[in-house]
Amino acid sequence: MVGSLSFMGSYSGIDSSTIDSLIEAESGKLVQYTNKKENLAKEKTAWNDVNTRLDTLYTKLGNLIKEDAFQSKAVTTSDASKLTVKADSKGQVGTYKIQVTQLATASRITAAETDLMKEKKLTDKLGLSSILTVRNSAMKKEGVENVGIDIKVEPKDSLKDIVGKINDVSKESGVSASIVDNRIILNSTIMGEETLSVTGDLAETLGFNSTAVAEQKKGQLAEFTVDGIKVTRPSNNIDDVIEGVTFELLKVDKDSEFSTIKVSEDTEKTITNVKEFVSQYNSTMSFIGDQLKVGDPSADNNKVGPLAGDSALIKLQSQLRSLVSANVENSSNGIRNVQDIGISVDRYGTATLDETKLKKVLTDNPAAAAKLFNNTTTTDSVIGEDGKEIKAGTETKTGVAQKMQSLIDSFVSKKNGIIATKADTYDKMIKDIGKQIETFNERLVKKREYYVKTFTALDTAMMEAESQMSYLASQMDSWSK
Repeated sequence: MVGSLSFMGSYSGIDSSTIDSLIEAESGKLVQYTNKKENLAKEKTAWNDVNTRLDTLYTKLGNLIKEDAFQSKAVTTSDASKLTVKADSKGQVGTYKIQVTQLATASRITAAETDLMKEKKLTDKLGLSSILTVRNSAMKKEGVENVGIDIKVEPKDSLKDIVGKINDVSKESGVSASIVDNRIILNSTIMGEETLSVTGDLAETLGFNSTAVAEQKKGQLAEFTVDGIKVTRPSNNIDDVIEGVTFELLKVDKDSEFSTIKVSEDTEKTITNVKEFVSQYNSTMSFIGDQLKVGDPSADNNKVGPLAGDSALIKLQSQLRSLVSANVENSSNGIRNVQDIGISVDRYGTATLDETKLKKVLTDNPAAAAKLFNNTTTTDSVIGEDGKEIKAGTETKTGVAQKMQSLIDSFVSKKNGIIATKADTYDKMIKDIGKQIETFNERLVKKREYYVKTFTALDTAMMEAESQMSYLASQMDSWSK
């Protein structure tokens, strides 16, 4: 091939540069293929970026649907060393005085020191075989009080093994065990004035017989007052005295001391959630607008968005803009749309938030504001937009955030979302074009080989013709002499 290329063009003047020009002239289709492949890749990337922004917007909308989104409570205590406190969305707003007079404790029995225990280590086999029964007065079964749980002790068991067996059934017995200085300590798993007992043949051996010197300490209930009302509970974790408020008693108050807890609406958290939604909505809509941009076709170097004219994206842009400002069906207390809580949307689709107006709504009626974003209605029998009957009693989500999430999900769902479907289509199209480019390149290679062969043959023919002409000329010259 090298020799052919070197020889080619010696007579005809058609060399490799000529062939390159011919191949280049036929490569226009290849440029079209390459440009189309690059454009498809740009479109796929643009949709992936749209997907990312929609995912983030979906999350921000989710924050507005949560139970405590618009009724979050802020809670403070005057002395965190005496009690800790938290409140959920149902927490009753108000100020409460808590005075702790007694902390709840658990009943306990400490086994007496025995001769057997003095001689053995924790892991030594005790050689005991019998039943040890533990009881907690708090435990009941089928109406029977003071239920006993039997612990089977075997000769191979050590003191540590026996304690392990007691703890294995602590949920059923209400008794837990530990070891201190080779003595078993039993504790009630339930605080309050419960009675613990140990019976059986091994009770005395292990130091729990009534004739042995075993320390018994009865537990007590927690005692405290809330705004002067006396309350007792079998725990220091209190969650059923003030609705939606949980506090843990840590320390007893002296004399007339007390702690103050204050529960209030946490408007700052809600405002932050709304601000983040507005910001992400604007960011998403701005990005979508850039992808659809057509610019000025008459201008030089006009820049066009990679998804300009894409009907699916145009529809998404229109629906998002419509949903964010639509009235909510069966809304309450005069709050019909986002404008009523301080969110305005201009003709370009950009949203702005009036924090002062939002804060007033949250103070006056947070439940109504919540219903704007998260609302479920029960319909009568009607015909839906798709022509199918919606049966009476069907629950429909009508809140702004719910509807927007539903729309976004139809695009970002990994199973059957529009973007996932488009991505598959792009992959197939890019793969097909890749095959077309590969086939076209193979054709160009064959075409180049054809040109080389043809023009080399032409030069060979011309060389042979020139040789024959020279021979004839020499012969005619000799004849004339």
